[in-house]
Amino acid sequence: MRKTLLITTLLYCSHSLVAQDFTAIYNADSSLTGFKNAQSGVVLAPQFVQVGGNKFQDVVAVMTEEKAGNWHGYYLFRSMKKAGTDSLYMFDNAFDCENEGFIRFTDHKTDKTGVLNREGKVVVPAKYNYVSMVTNGVLVALQGAKKEPDGEHYFYSGGKVSLIDTSNQVLVEEFKEVPHLNMYSLQITDQPATDTTRVSYKGVNGLYYTIQVFNKEFSQWLRRDLLPGLTKEKMITHSFPEISYWDEAKGWVFEDREKFVEKHWDYIQAMFRQVEDFTFMTEGLNPYIFEGPRYNQYINNCFQAKEWRYPLISVFIGNSNEKGSLDFLRTDEGYRLIGLGFEK
Repeated sequence: MRKTLLITTLLYCSHSLVAQDFTAIYNADSSLTGFKNAQSGVVLAPQFVQVGGNKFQDVVAVMTEEKAGNWHGYYLFRSMKKAGTDSLYMFDNAFDCENEGFIRFTDHKTDKTGVLNREGKVVVPAKYNYVSMVTNGVLVALQGAKKEPDGEHYFYSGGKVSLIDTSNQVLVEEFKEVPHLNMYSLQITDQPATDTTRVSYKGVNGLYYTIQVFNKEFSQWLRRDLLPGLTKEKMITHSFPEISYWDEAKGWVFEDREKFVEKHWDYIQAMFRQVEDFTFMTEGLNPYIFEGPRYNQYINNCFQAKEWRYPLISVFIGNSNEKGSLDFLRTDEGYRLIGLGFEK
């Protein structure tokens, strides 16, 4: 009999129930940032010249200017503990952001990266060229690679990629990463997955770590679940409460899903009739367009889309959006139509 163990999504449980977000506050000219929470009011007066997010729960990257031009960075924890002094992890001029109570740091003497937990303790030592953000308690780690210049950026060549956990234990030694993996779907089984939306990796324990691929999951759902017997009512059920589109005269328009589907039903049907020519593009929700409480769970504390858990999948006809597009957001209830692009 096939045995399956499900690694459930990490929950903060009592920690989340008690913890309150620390929210950014600013001085008169907004040149300095501090933090407050709802329970105690002002915790830290504005003093940071840069911060990693406009709020935080467990840890945030901060930077102060000790003297003119002399900047000093570290991680600030909710206990007001400081750690990772001058070891901030940055990519593309952006600080790392906490996820599941963990944050990455870089030893700039060795140019290697590790992970701190919410207490500021090193749980993954800085011995890797790269580690991914912690998602569902696991992370992808690259070791033994060579850093190569690429214009303003760089890339790594060679090395070994492994799947590890937050205690630095290797789960999969040779991890050939596939784009758009949903780590929150991770299962441990005694045999490779037969589900075609999953990829399987043999672990060091002899079991298989199977992970769903967002694009494959979406494609299967679209063709098997949504399109057969599609009606207006079914489309409305599988739509976000409000749907957006661009109007040259009005800018971004957000319409109630019932009104939107009724208004654009013919266009939606015409798009779906060309299903065999579909191309998918996976990205994140644009936080500059989708603002407000309705979208908060899809954006992290650093104003970044949580595409590792809630990707936005755009459906094109052919290889571009010239003929229009349909945008679906993955939610906790499944994929939902959230945007439409008209033919250009």
